[in-house]
Amino acid sequence: MAEERGTPRSPDCDSLTYNRSMSPRARLLVAMVSTGLVTYVAFGTVFGRALGDTSYTQLSVFNEVVRLVLDSYVDPVNLDRAMAGARVGLTEALDGDSAFLDAEALKAYQLPSKEADAEIGILLSRRYGFLVVVATRPGGPAAKAGVKSGDGIKSIDGRYCRTMSVPEAERLLRGAPGSSLKLRLLRQSSDPIDVSVVREKASAPEPLHAKLLDGGVGYLRMSELSPRTADQAATEVEGLKRGGAKSLVLDLRGAAFGTPEGAVRVAELFLKGGVVTRLLGRRVEEKTFQADPARSIWGGPMESLVDGSTAGPGEIVAAALQDSGRSSLVGEHTFGRAPVQKVVPLPDGALLLTVAKYVSPKGNAIHGKGLEPTTVVASPEEDDEAPAAPAKDLILDKALEILASSEKKAG
Repeated sequence: MAEERGTPRSPDCDSLTYNRSMSPRARLLVAMVSTGLVTYVAFGTVFGRALGDTSYTQLSVFNEVVRLVLDSYVDPVNLDRAMAGARVGLTEALDGDSAFLDAEALKAYQLPSKEADAEIGILLSRRYGFLVVVATRPGGPAAKAGVKSGDGIKSIDGRYCRTMSVPEAERLLRGAPGSSLKLRLLRQSSDPIDVSVVREKASAPEPLHAKLLDGGVGYLRMSELSPRTADQAATEVEGLKRGGAKSLVLDLRGAAFGTPEGAVRVAELFLKGGVVTRLLGRRVEEKTFQADPARSIWGGPMESLVDGSTAGPGEIVAAALQDSGRSSLVGEHTFGRAPVQKVVPLPDGALLLTVAKYVSPKGNAIHGKGLEPTTVVASPEEDDEAPAAPAKDLILDKALEILASSEKKAG
């Protein structure tokens, strides 16, 4: 689930599958050939043995289609171009984080350029065929430029991103400190939006935000979950308790940065033992992460806030609290991104492949699914053209209402 490092420059994404000057029939040919070749020639034998005779028969049909096209189509076939497009299409059909890396991209992924040591503070994935912003780092360049969670990225410095992988995009987003880039964003219910973002060196994570609200409700918000974050959170919660907090709101909106280990450490603060999360994979040994009861510091009433920018580590914490009954979730459906990835070498590059995923204590999938809140509350849509005005936090208000109702019933 670690964030992918950058990869080298990407050509116009259209060139990955076909040349702009190709005829419609030629484009169709490339699509047919690339699908058949990559499925049968590259993976057909392996898949056939692993999946059984029925699947192998179906792959044989693909092989026959490819043979007919190669023998009978009116124009010669550029197999190199077809295979390049096929690799992109195959990994795109898996999940939003798997990708094929050619030799140059693999080198940049493993050894990023020292000249490209500045970033814009953004976490990306792919959904519905587009690059999507999972979350922006609070106070980072992207957040300051107005980039929002859920934004689709149409182009980076004029380079079309329709088939661009996450590592390729992240490479383009990195650069020298102080350099700028232009993003064309796709946002719901609006025309494409152009923003300019200035790259900055990665800074320390934003400090936790903790305060005591009316009625003795403690409030704690974090965007990055790491072992260090867990220690800071423990200090803040102890401070809220000394201040008279009787209940707690844990705000996990935007909590998408960090590590699974950090998520487990944070969840332990609110659990009295039990399972925090499990790691599952077909070729990966199953692991169960148990909470250490000695680390629990809050056993009182609590509610957790989530939204579409809650992902990865934030989802691990939210799922643990929800499944254990320690806290209900209030807000919006979470993003659904909790993979473990592995670089699988190939003769001409590598596959960045999702090989395992974290699931909730009850075994419910997080990756590709997300978490459904116990109480659904939609955030109000912001008008990009209207003057900024303080808006009510409907999700927080609902959580406070639930806590007050629970306290009243207990009384």
